[in-house]
Amino acid sequence: MDQGDKSTIRTKTPTEIILATPGLSPELKQKLLPIISALTRGGKIMSSLIARGPLLGITGSAGKENVQGEEVQTLDRIGQDTFCRVLEETQKVRELLSEEEPLPTFFPESDPDGLLVAMDPLDGSSNISVNASIGSIFAVFRRSKTTGKENLFGGDDRELVAGAYILYSASTSFVMAIDQKTYLFTMDPSFGGEFLGTGEPLHFPAGGKIYSTNESYFPLWEKRIQDYILWVKSERQPVMTSRYIGALVGDLHRNLLKGGIYLYPAEGVPGKGHGKLRLLYEAYPMALICQFAGGIATDGIRSILSIKPGSDLHARVPLIAGPMDLVSEFHKKTGNPL
Repeated sequence: MDQGDKSTIRTKTPTEIILATPGLSPELKQKLLPIISALTRGGKIMSSLIARGPLLGITGSAGKENVQGEEVQTLDRIGQDTFCRVLEETQKVRELLSEEEPLPTFFPESDPDGLLVAMDPLDGSSNISVNASIGSIFAVFRRSKTTGKENLFGGDDRELVAGAYILYSASTSFVMAIDQKTYLFTMDPSFGGEFLGTGEPLHFPAGGKIYSTNESYFPLWEKRIQDYILWVKSERQPVMTSRYIGALVGDLHRNLLKGGIYLYPAEGVPGKGHGKLRLLYEAYPMALICQFAGGIATDGIRSILSIKPGSDLHARVPLIAGPMDLVSEFHKKTGNPL
């Protein structure tokens, strides 16, 4: 078949999926469509820059730290600037919260009732210099009541309406969760970088046998977590395989397609340990993607989507995510049944 001929392949774009989704009101679609288009447009830009990064000299450190105290890579800043620009251009985003900035960016020219977006513009940036998988993560919120211009992200009066991530790897993938369904699209360079998918919802496969965690932190975990890992490695039947990329997008994407559980437990003093992943722009969107694909994400005790962030815009949480059977098994083994 001619590689430039897609006539025999039934494909749909994210826009077509949103337009055909009955559970979204016309008003929400009108706001969401340009935002999703902006994310895919930003993904195309970033995919091209990442592919040419070593030639452009943009794969190193930017020489500064972000609000999290993490070393900022040059591509982190490029990702921040790229997605901020394309989202502002939609005029449907009222405020943008990013991992790279301490406070949200307010867009005064946008729709006063516009949506809120929280993002990690470049997840797994430590993988950049070794050409390993990295990604971008987004959460889209609708305010449940009208508020003034200040502190739009403050408090808990917001509703998560969509979650998405972009994976930059052998191919560039866009995964979107809306209206109880999760969809996968692949960027096709043959058609101007358009993201195309089958239109069929994505589901965790049954019988997953992968666990993904950074076992170098084993001594910092609570005993119940240590016991679970030891059980997985020595007693569980069927045997599970360890796979860990070190980027949330890459690890969860693999497990979403092949079946597996992702674990980033709390670290530190037992009972007082803290998580690392940010609630609003990492755990929330990934939890929505998992839930709409037939799985669940928790902090080891409760559903991530039940947690209220309050006033801490960069709140961190532990994250356990995957298909319902594997996460339920984890909870049973660690003494907190779902």
